Amino acid sequence: MQIISKGLKFTYNKKTEFKRQALNGVDLTINEGDFFGIIGQTGSGKSTFIEHLNGLIPVESGELTIGEFDLSVSAQKPKKAYKERLKLLRRKVGMVFQYPEYQLFAETVFEDVAFGIKNFFPEIEGEQLALKVKNALELVGLNYYEVKDKSPFELSGGQKRRVAIAGVLVLEPEVLVLDEPVAGLDPVGKRNLMELLHSLHGTVLKTIVIVSHDMDEVSENCNRVAVFSDGVAVKVDTIENIFADVDFLVKHGLELPLTAKIKEDLKAVGVDIITDYKIDNLIEKIYKNYKG
Repeated sequence: MQIISKGLKFTYNKKTEFKRQALNGVDLTINEGDFFGIIGQTGSGKSTFIEHLNGLIPVESGELTIGEFDLSVSAQKPKKAYKERLKLLRRKVGMVFQYPEYQLFAETVFEDVAFGIKNFFPEIEGEQLALKVKNALELVGLNYYEVKDKSPFELSGGQKRRVAIAGVLVLEPEVLVLDEPVAGLDPVGKRNLMELLHSLHGTVLKTIVIVSHDMDEVSENCNRVAVFSDGVAVKVDTIENIFADVDFLVKHGLELPLTAKIKEDLKAVGVDIITDYKIDNLIEKIYKNYKG
């Protein structure tokens, strides 16, 4: 499912004195198979944009297509048919918000993960439902028999997050969108969660989109990036091209990832390393340069 946004605009509190232009003409394409990063300062429009991707915020101006789903204003009528298409879309595009564990609500892990199935596929019951929940929990690295009857609030922070993600994966989406996926996790938890997402990418999930303030997280995991500023995607490019443009990043108030900082420090003393800004790649290039 390719995601194409053209001239997408959105204004909060449009008819009040508190109106705020959150998106001001977003043009970008996310290709099927991307591990796509969205970066930018707070208030740049990142979260507002991703909430459009499964219809949580309706398109009010511009064009937005997600695979075969047209979400543009012209496609929102008749309302009944549009709502049916939204229901189909939300099975294809899974959304995981920042601190998703705060959205857990059921008495048991099983009930929390099963909620989406019961909502979208009420005809699925009994052993078939249990199998789907089991598969989803195992996809995120949890033992079904150990956790299914536990209260989700008894679990560790990392386990809660995995349960929340399993509650999205149980619907078998093609695209997974995550807002600050590693926020609040310790370094080991961050690494483990990103390893999980990579294990799902290209197998269970075709496309992953993450919003992040962590430049190391983006440089290490994504293949393409959109930089948001003042409600516009001011640059959409590969990791290599985004993080090589130091002046551009500084201009938009963004820090360099550690690998880019090291590359710039080496360049300042006459050692110019070509890297993809992944840690292992940079270490390999430095080692080869040293041996030379």
